[in-house]
Amino acid sequence: TPHKDGKANHGHSCVKGRFAWGYATHKERITKPMVREAISDPWREVSWDEAISFAADRIKAAQKKYGRKSVGGITSSRCTSEEVWLVQKLVRAAFGNNNVDTCARVCHSPTGFGLKQTYGTSAGTQNFDSVMQADVIMVIGANPTDAHPVFASQMKRRLREGAKLIVADPRAIDLVRTPHIEATHHLPLQPGTNVALINAFAHVAVTEGLLADEFIKERADFESFKAWREFAADPVNSPEEVAKITGVAAEDIRAAARLYATGGNAAIYYGLGVTEHSQGSTMVMGMANLAMATGNIGRMGVGVNPLRGQNNVQGSCDMGSFPHELPGYRHISGEATRDIFEKMWGVELNKEPGLRIPNMLDAAVEGSFRGIYIQGEDILQSDPDTKHVQAGLAAMECVVVHDLFLNETANYAHVFLPGSSFLEKSGTFTNAERRISPVRRVMTPKNGYEDWEVTQMLSNALGYSMNYNHASEILDEIARITPTFTNVSLEELDQPGSIQGPWNDDHPDGTPTVHVDEF
Repeated sequence: TPHKDGKANHGHSCVKGRFAWGYATHKERITKPMVREAISDPWREVSWDEAISFAADRIKAAQKKYGRKSVGGITSSRCTSEEVWLVQKLVRAAFGNNNVDTCARVCHSPTGFGLKQTYGTSAGTQNFDSVMQADVIMVIGANPTDAHPVFASQMKRRLREGAKLIVADPRAIDLVRTPHIEATHHLPLQPGTNVALINAFAHVAVTEGLLADEFIKERADFESFKAWREFAADPVNSPEEVAKITGVAAEDIRAAARLYATGGNAAIYYGLGVTEHSQGSTMVMGMANLAMATGNIGRMGVGVNPLRGQNNVQGSCDMGSFPHELPGYRHISGEATRDIFEKMWGVELNKEPGLRIPNMLDAAVEGSFRGIYIQGEDILQSDPDTKHVQAGLAAMECVVVHDLFLNETANYAHVFLPGSSFLEKSGTFTNAERRISPVRRVMTPKNGYEDWEVTQMLSNALGYSMNYNHASEILDEIARITPTFTNVSLEELDQPGSIQGPWNDDHPDGTPTVHVDEF
């Protein structure tokens, strides 16, 4: 059961969190390694040594024939940060390329890029409890009651206490009208018109004199602000013009924008309806700029807050799951950054960004990408364009699936490495509020190994030595070369139970709210 002193959920849990842990002992779970020569052959149970050797030999054969960039890996936002760290390290140090990606790139990249461009960091600005001090709550492209019920319960409590609600969503989600709660404004915009809507909010704030002038003077880059103000004031961004694009009445846009700008503490919460669009990054920057211009940043009750789709989206991205970025969102082309990792890992890193998942599949169909290691992801089930995914996987000579069950992707696998559940491993998860929480093993892995140990065995078989004895040693390595994890260790997490990053010498107690004094 959830810990009653849990700082993220205060003892509450959704149905899945409270009851859906039976999969750890489910009869269909695979606990023995399996291999097959071709995907048309039946699976054959083998020892761990044989499975690891089979996978390593095929990967090495592919690279010998097609080049070192012919293989890659996919990390999982359901695995611990330590396991993700090892997978991206495996790809970069053992495979010798940067062909590493994650499904979280699609949902998180716009947040990471957009907030880094505007605020200098790649994460949400608040803790969950911040919503209890919000006077105006704007929900954009998210359905908290269905997708984030624990946080939604807290949000609804604040709304029942009198906070005003703006919902920008094509659908009339539950929050629009539910017992004791009714949105002050529901803006049913046309799909794909998010940016136009947020620009109209900015237009109202600028042209009606609703900006936080003192905050801007103290905190904003004034030249950048002037350019933004000029852009926002353009009549093309007026509610009357934007109404033609969004399908939302101009008077409704104006009223909602005025409420956000003048209603007290205003907080934005957004989900995949923002980030999983081609203009996702632009929208995140638009929301961040609006929050800055109206002074809704740097204290409780305000901010720009992404609602994550999986338990460790933040952590997996912090760990460098992108083909162009090393851990800590540092670009692979940076010589000084590469030097840090090369000294730690004892290997020269490729400075060229690698392939994203769609590019890997394209290259597989074309014949230049021949092998992939997939930990904890079912790309055939979750990625768009199923036929494209099928074609790419079918064209590869070595597909290694590391998971609990024979999922859809495993239909195209040559090697199946059984994984471990969260109950069988140690490590950390980082949630949407930047909270780093320890995971403690409570049962012996039914497959015999924690996931990080499997990745380590594969790396050793490929010729790149890894010698960790416990997940805590991986976290120690993370802390040594990843600024936002400075001082973090499983031992230090024991007393507080969890802590919000950044946690370092400047923030010895963590950072519940970022950008309090500066960006």
